[in-house]
Amino acid sequence: RRTDSRRRKGLLASPRRRRSVPAQAPNRAPPTMQPYDAYRALSDEQAARAAVPASPASHRLLKLACGCACVVLLLLACYIALCLWLPPSPGLTLARDEPLASAEPAIGAEGELFVIAMADWGGIPVYPYVTPAQLAVRSAMARAMSASAAKSKLVLALGDNFVRVKYFTGVTSASDPRFKATFEDVYVTDQPELGAENMFRLVAGNHDYGATKEISSQIAYSNQSKAWHFPAEYYTFSEPVAPAKPGGLPLVAQFVMIDTVLLAGGADGILDPQAAHARSEAHWAWLRATLSASTADYLVVAGHYPVWSVGWHGPTPFLVQALRPLLAENGVSAYFAGHDHCAEALVDGGVHHHGVGGAHGLDFGAPNLKAVPPGSLAFHYGGAVWPANAFKGTFAAISFGPRVMTVTHYDSDGQALLTLSQPPRPQRS
Repeated sequence: RRTDSRRRKGLLASPRRRRSVPAQAPNRAPPTMQPYDAYRALSDEQAARAAVPASPASHRLLKLACGCACVVLLLLACYIALCLWLPPSPGLTLARDEPLASAEPAIGAEGELFVIAMADWGGIPVYPYVTPAQLAVRSAMARAMSASAAKSKLVLALGDNFVRVKYFTGVTSASDPRFKATFEDVYVTDQPELGAENMFRLVAGNHDYGATKEISSQIAYSNQSKAWHFPAEYYTFSEPVAPAKPGGLPLVAQFVMIDTVLLAGGADGILDPQAAHARSEAHWAWLRATLSASTADYLVVAGHYPVWSVGWHGPTPFLVQALRPLLAENGVSAYFAGHDHCAEALVDGGVHHHGVGGAHGLDFGAPNLKAVPPGSLAFHYGGAVWPANAFKGTFAAISFGPRVMTVTHYDSDGQALLTLSQPPRPQRS
């Protein structure tokens, strides 16, 4: 009675009724429990847990991956901002017994001829087909052209005019859209300082040969663009430097534009050695005859592969063996090349070697420092590591005067990095 009284007052819980389980017929399978019946069979606490399903392990891993990705992106953004704020690696400037470098820029120097040299300027093989460094170099080049008072101005574009990678063939015809996206829209459209007739004098690089192993489309494009001048695989032209003195001849600068891929004759793995042998030999014969016959006051040779370089590709063995003695024997003033994405200058046997391959970005470091002649390196300028190197570039400006030829290397901000000067060649009959 006491228990019943306390239960009526609410002090004790009523006993839970036990469900009656229907008797099953013998030798019969138990009836299948329906989902609703299974849910009813759970206790109140179990039902509450079943109403909120547990988070799967895959969801937890996804949340962890998203958090890690956010941290990585934040660190990458901070790194890029730091690299853009800090200047690129200044590289190397080696002291020599006699001073070669000065801080005086080539812009505004005395003379009637002003030339810009650049290489490896051909953007990227996917949209937007240009790099931030390429656009920055273009703007700095336009300012340099505008600042020069020379009567004649031109640009040497020394190969890798259209950068390609595996599975991308580069330009395949003279109507290829890359001509517009990588060249016309960048250097010609709304660029009066750079878009003049025959402004760009071009040669080919290893990327230009592409999967087709030929550059005929780039040569043919000379007939479609006023600023694009690419008449043949190799050629030469001369420009006046200073007016003639009374009873004398005007000073002249001669440019010998060579195809180093063709000179390689397959040694670089681009062309088939057997198929390219005759063309390569013809090019070497033409080069020897052209250099030996030159009477120019300044003789400049320009191609894509360097003779000497401290960059990632380093010296080009077949050019060290065959072209180096030709340059020295014929009193060549300077050799301009690209291939390594940096700015550099070396002096070897009186010939100045200038690397101008940083027109669409810079590589970091100088791994081939010991591969060049001791004491020959005057200057090297590399970039920060990826991806900041896509925002910095370089080019060189050359001013020809009656007393001196001056080469100044610039970065994409227009800052002068190094200047080398040399007098005209001795008078040749």
